[in-house]
Amino acid sequence: MSLYSAIGSAISGLNASQAALDLVSRNIANANTAGYTRKTSVVADNIAGGEGIGVRVLAATRNVDNFLQAQIRTETGKSSKLDVYDSFLSRVNGMFGAPDSQTSMAASVTAMISKLQAVATSPDDPAARQTFLNSATNLASQLNSMTQQLQGMRLEAEQSISTAVSIANTQLKTIADLNNQIAQRQATNVSVADLQDQRDAAVDKLSTLMDIKSVARGDGTIAVFTGGGQLLLDKQPVTLSFDEHTSIDATSSYNLDPTKRTVGTITLQNGTTSVDLIASGAFRSGAISGYLDMRDKVLPQAQAQLDELAGQLATSMSQETLPGTAVTSGAATGFGVDTSALLSGNFVNLTYTDTPGGTEHKITFVKVMDPSTLPLANTATANPNDTVVGVNFNQPIAGIVADMQAALPASVVVSNPSGNVIDFVDDGVAGTSDVNAVSATVTSTALTDSGTGLPLFVDGIGQKAYSGNLDNPPQVTGFAGRIMVNSAVLADDTSLVVYSTSPQTSIGDDTRPNDLLARLGDTSRQYSSLTGIGSATTPFSGSVDSFARRIVAVQAAAAQSASDNSTAQSTVSDALKQRFDSETGVNIDNEMSNLITFQNAYAANARVITTVKQLFDVLLSIGR
Repeated sequence: MSLYSAIGSAISGLNASQAALDLVSRNIANANTAGYTRKTSVVADNIAGGEGIGVRVLAATRNVDNFLQAQIRTETGKSSKLDVYDSFLSRVNGMFGAPDSQTSMAASVTAMISKLQAVATSPDDPAARQTFLNSATNLASQLNSMTQQLQGMRLEAEQSISTAVSIANTQLKTIADLNNQIAQRQATNVSVADLQDQRDAAVDKLSTLMDIKSVARGDGTIAVFTGGGQLLLDKQPVTLSFDEHTSIDATSSYNLDPTKRTVGTITLQNGTTSVDLIASGAFRSGAISGYLDMRDKVLPQAQAQLDELAGQLATSMSQETLPGTAVTSGAATGFGVDTSALLSGNFVNLTYTDTPGGTEHKITFVKVMDPSTLPLANTATANPNDTVVGVNFNQPIAGIVADMQAALPASVVVSNPSGNVIDFVDDGVAGTSDVNAVSATVTSTALTDSGTGLPLFVDGIGQKAYSGNLDNPPQVTGFAGRIMVNSAVLADDTSLVVYSTSPQTSIGDDTRPNDLLARLGDTSRQYSSLTGIGSATTPFSGSVDSFARRIVAVQAAAAQSASDNSTAQSTVSDALKQRFDSETGVNIDNEMSNLITFQNAYAANARVITTVKQLFDVLLSIGR
């Protein structure tokens, strides 16, 4: 090796050592920088490159476990979704109250019942009657307030979705910009490791919002897809849009039909192609998925529980059953019922038996005034053992009879003998059916002379009777936000006792208070499975008081479960991140060791240069 070759080799070594020292210094300086990965200096010998002896510095690299990184993003998306659940459900639980709290919604129901007990004990005591009405008013106000809070939380979720979509668009643009820079630099053998860190940070942020997967391309760029396979970014990012709604109430809901949708949806726009990502099921994890669940599932179900409770409070106290009257038509026998008192949502109940065989059938004809809601689902009533038939009463009686007959076998005959009376009789001599019972379930609207029930609770400022009508929208939807104490009862508290004017009920008569007390606290009722409590085949059955307590217990359990799941998922995510950091992050001890090594290498190369210089000096002195 000539002296010129030696000095060239040493200088290349100095350059390589200096580059390595700079890289180690940067590693140490960024040891605590989030998202920074350890960079490694890369050198190659010039001989292999055909450039003579010495070394040349190549682009710095990083060592990242892509599979582990993908796992972290998957688990982070799950954590983000569960964090949303934990945050919202803890607030819902605080709103409903703890099961043993005296300020819970269930405690308010129990308190009202206890005040009604005092009225039953002393019906002639004005103070007891007023105390009960105050308790009922407080309960109605509490249900109103809880509804406002739930709908406010749904609106908050709507706004959070809008914010998240905006952030997602920003991150997609950032990834696209970094993709372009990486592709350009990689083509000229310039290090792209820092740019890759920045891109990973953007992808990581995106993964907290929605479930995604990235695919590496040969030019150093990546493509990004949703977990369901929708392309979000290749050469250019798609645009996500969200038509945010500024107001939401209990009737607001997502629907695949855009004309029926009353909340925002997320649309992917790629050129001329437009895709509703919510309809396509693109969001399975991430904060956006959590917010969508809150807006469209979890909070509406909590609202459904409040609405069902409010509806049962109203109907349990105001509903009356009118038994049918026995009728005959030749050899045929059965029952007739007057439908004049039916409000929309009230029932005509028919029970008949096939003979021989003894198979019993229970048919519930539901009065409907909006035919667009027909046919009704069998879950329109909570009874799993009946068959629900919605009947359009917004037509002449002949049409009503015809619709009822169409839902029954020929062995049960429906007719209209007069007025609004409808008869149901068997097939007489043929003997293939027996009509066992017919009745009407109606809502009392008068304070007296309509039975011992009382329309204590009504719908809204207009004081509309609550009959649970199934017209569009169903009356139960959002009823907890509209329930009020009947102003006529507030104006005359003796109506809590007086139920008849002929003969006149004595003010000391405890018949009505005791009946109302039994309806609320003792009578077992069935509740809609749409509340998430019970199922369509096995609905929750119990008193109104027990249903209120079950709601509170369910919400408390849901909040605890959300907290536990969030904590457990965070543990998984944190463990993966720690593993990733240990593999790709900066280890100060190792870097300090590398620093000494490269300093020694630098010194060694400097020593070679010094030695060559001395040799040159010797050679020059010989020539003098």
